[in-house]
Amino acid sequence: MAGSLQDQLLGAGLVHTQNAKKIKTEKRKAQAKNRKNKVELENEAAALADKVREEQRLKSQALNEQRKQEAEKKAIAAQIRQIIEMNSIFKGKGDNLVAYNFTDFNKVKTQYMTPTNMDLVIRGRVAIARLKDTYHLIPAEAANKIIERDESFIVVLNDPKAQESGAPEEDDPYAAFQIPDDLMW
Repeated sequence: MAGSLQDQLLGAGLVHTQNAKKIKTEKRKAQAKNRKNKVELENEAAALADKVREEQRLKSQALNEQRKQEAEKKAIAAQIRQIIEMNSIFKGKGDNLVAYNFTDFNKVKTQYMTPTNMDLVIRGRVAIARLKDTYHLIPAEAANKIIERDESFIVVLNDPKAQESGAPEEDDPYAAFQIPDDLMW
C-alpha cells in the first residue's frame, strides 16, 4: 500500500486518469491561489500596521509640539514676571496719594499713587502692569519689552506723542468744550 491515494484509486479502477489529472490541476491552482491570497493578507496586515504606526507617530509629534508650546508659554510668563518685579516703581505712601482710574477687563479699577507717578503715567513714561491680581507701576521701556512677549499683562500704557502735542484732534467732537482743572477721572 505504498504510494499516494490517487495511485491507489487509479490501480483499483475507481478513478479515471483524466479525472485524476483534473483533480491534481485544481489542487495545484487552489494552493497557488491560497499562497497568493496569503501574501495579499500579509501585505494588508503590514499596510495596516504601517498606518497605525504613522498615526501614532503623528499623534506623538502633535503632543510633543503642544508640550513645547506650553513650556514656551511658561518661560515667557516667567520672563514677564521677572521684568515686572525687577522694574516695579514704588507707588507712594501716606495721605498725599491720588486715585488714578483705568479700565481692566471692562471694569473700572482705581490705583492710588503719588501725583508725580500719576503725571508720569498720564504722559506715557510709566505704565501699569497686571501681575496676578495686583497692579504694578513700571517704566515704559520695560512695558515695551513685555508687549513684545505678551501684551495682555500691560493694562495702561499711554502714547507719549499724543500727550506731548497737546493739540486737539481735528475730528474730536468735544474740542470746543473746556475740561475743568479740578476734574479727576
